Amino acid sequence: MALPISFEQFIKHPIAAVTFCMLLAVGFLFYELRDSYNNQLEDQNLRIEKLEQKIEQYESKLEQINQKFLECITANQDS
Repeated sequence: MALPISFEQFIKHPIAAVTFCMLLAVGFLFYELRDSYNNQLEDQNLRIEKLEQKIEQYESKLEQINQKFLECITANQDS
């Protein structure tokens, strides 16, 4: 595999060589950051879905408790 720049060109233009290496490093870090961010978003979406299910369960339980509470209040008022 041929490199995009030869060793002789590295020797003649060291600043350009270092800049090229830094460009590769920044590109790699950008890719890793984006990949990590996407994984984090997926994990957070799963967590949000689980929390929404728990909220629905708690709302259902709260509705049942409120209904029983209202029954108790109306039964005490009739007495």
